[in-house]
Amino acid sequence: MLATPHSLSLSEVARQSLPGVAAAGAGGGMPRKIALHDFLVAMIAADVFGAVALAIAVLRVRALPTEHATAMIWGCIGSFVLAWSLSAHLQGLYGRNALSGGLRRLLSRAAVTWAQTFGLILLTGFGLGLSSDVSRVWFFAWAGSVLAWLVVGRMAWRAVLSRLLRRGYCLERALVLAGSADAAARVRHRVERESNLHIRVISAGALPGMAGAVTPEWIEAMVRDGLVDRIIVARFAGAMEQTNALLRRLARVAVDVTLVPDLDGLQAPVLNVDRIGVLPAIDLDFRPLSPMQAAMKRVEDLVIAGLALLAVLPLLVVVAIAIKLDSPGEVMFRQVRIGFNGRPFRVWKFRTMYAHARDDDAVQQTSRQDRRITRVGRFLRRSSIDELPQLFNVLAGDMSIVGPRPHARGMTALGLPLHDVVADYSARHRLKPGITGWAQVNGCRGEVDSHEKLRRRVAFDFHYIDNWSLTFDLWIILRTFTLMAFDKNAY
Repeated sequence: MLATPHSLSLSEVARQSLPGVAAAGAGGGMPRKIALHDFLVAMIAADVFGAVALAIAVLRVRALPTEHATAMIWGCIGSFVLAWSLSAHLQGLYGRNALSGGLRRLLSRAAVTWAQTFGLILLTGFGLGLSSDVSRVWFFAWAGSVLAWLVVGRMAWRAVLSRLLRRGYCLERALVLAGSADAAARVRHRVERESNLHIRVISAGALPGMAGAVTPEWIEAMVRDGLVDRIIVARFAGAMEQTNALLRRLARVAVDVTLVPDLDGLQAPVLNVDRIGVLPAIDLDFRPLSPMQAAMKRVEDLVIAGLALLAVLPLLVVVAIAIKLDSPGEVMFRQVRIGFNGRPFRVWKFRTMYAHARDDDAVQQTSRQDRRITRVGRFLRRSSIDELPQLFNVLAGDMSIVGPRPHARGMTALGLPLHDVVADYSARHRLKPGITGWAQVNGCRGEVDSHEKLRRRVAFDFHYIDNWSLTFDLWIILRTFTLMAFDKNAY
């Protein structure tokens, strides 16, 4: 039996293997992963800021325009950002497979996105009768320079990626599971060859439940510890029961799952049919956000949390003084809660209870007339001001502004662990927890004193996860502001 990854370093995991198959990197170490999220964010920043900088540079080279024309040009730049966002989304310019394929594919996607963007700007300008106020020489010089920037940028990104792949890096670390260890070994070599080493298989072996295989808990721990990005399940004919059991467990964590079919009897949500080179594969819909969506949500979190902290900083000082004057003890309350992919983290809140009554594991939930709450604490809880320090959790990356609320490790519903009440409870951890959420703005706050209340909260969480969008987040934030003064369930 393999040791749990919680007790292993990357190099130790690289030296271990699933039964019957040597792990990738044996003798060479764990494959180093390129942070795809950071890579895509850097590409987005280079494209957008580069285009804006070129617009300003071309404007400086031109003769000084009138003040009115300058305003129109800045309007063009704003239109570019909006049109580029739409066109890039339609073309999948920054999608999960943005870096796959050859240089020609990268350049063609960028060129189509460029044409759509400037075409939309032109159509909008003519449609609104604004084109006469903008210098045509400036516009077409800017458009041409942006195209050149995109071509040079894509060639540079491709060169950087190729160099990293040659040095042993990869875009994804995968775990291959099959009906037998021999079948897993054959699939492993084909995956690495057909993906042009974008995917490195760190280990391969038989499905859990087969002879000599590892446990589902070991696989979940590999995912939670960030050692595996994708799990490839292949050659599972004759092991459908074990495959379905594994898929039910994997639905609780945020990981890419790819099936190399047989498909008969399969019970799982299919996202799309894909290929790894010429190898047919099926992606399952378990990871709720694409890399592009995750990057957008992270930018949203950083911008809102940063601006909010600047705005409420004087309030934080006043609240800290009030807490100190009201009762002895620390100003802040830190509690371990369950976060993304089931990983624990420490959440920050203003202390609202007497120091001697603190309950780190939330064994006793807060009730409406709870005697443990201080006078200042009661006001802070009713107005949700006690949650403001969680903005630091958002900046640290442990939380989002909007998401399923994080629960304490020891929290129960009528004495039962939460995952015993709702079978798929752990699936709510596929997104980062939030300061506010869809469940909270729909009245699901306060004590969970019945199983039905918990089921209702989790149902709202699943709806949010399955239907996420930036506009959905902004709607929840707007509703949260209206509830801060009028929420009868806050106590």
